[in-house]
Amino acid sequence: MKLPLPMASALLAVAFCASSVADEAALGIKVRKQSGIAYISGGLGDQAKAFEQVAPRYPVQLLFTQGGEHTQISGVKVTIRDVKGDALLEAVSEGPLFYANTSSGRWTFEVEYGGETITKTKDLTGRRYLVLDFDFKKAD
Repeated sequence: MKLPLPMASALLAVAFCASSVADEAALGIKVRKQSGIAYISGGLGDQAKAFEQVAPRYPVQLLFTQGGEHTQISGVKVTIRDVKGDALLEAVSEGPLFYANTSSGRWTFEVEYGGETITKTKDLTGRRYLVLDFDFKKAD
């Protein structure tokens, strides 16, 4: 059976994307799961490149900075709440990147570092991505 050109092109693009995304374990990234939400955290040093490779699997991508600068920040407490306000995920980030694989819906992201708490509520719809920056004050 011969596929129409647009459909064949779309299938090739999907196959390419699937093959270009490496397995987390092969890259040394530990996938954790809580309340049905798979997540990864880290991105320190060379690990940042590994996170770039697996990013397409995680529609929620949190980036932590300090004083507007990309630093090797870790130890950020992350809480993800559903529309009812229930905490479905509570974890501590092992680096400046925290990626989660949530379903579509309204989510509240609460992050805490150095006594400072930042909260953002966002909608994740369809096949889109939420890339959220959380900038903490620089320590004195």
